[in-house]
Amino acid sequence: ELTEEQFFEQYAALEDAAKDLGVFGHAAHVNLKDGKAFCFMSGPDEESIRKAHAAIDLPYDSITEVRRVTGADMRSPQRAKGSTCKAE
Repeated sequence: ELTEEQFFEQYAALEDAAKDLGVFGHAAHVNLKDGKAFCFMSGPDEESIRKAHAAIDLPYDSITEVRRVTGADMRSPQRAKGSTCKAE
């Protein structure tokens, strides 16, 4: 179990190591009691993110590439082209 202070120290070290590899830490969601964190990071490739973790001996279960989508991204292309909005 990590304390909040220990987590912030570790996350700051990860951000410092990440800078040298072109990786940026956007956010982390943590459960300190269970010792789990979900970090949202971006970088040139998955290997760079792995190297940032390895640089400070920070273990991880997995790295998953994701992309950001919004409601507009999820609309049907046909509907988006011809859709109109009528205010009443």
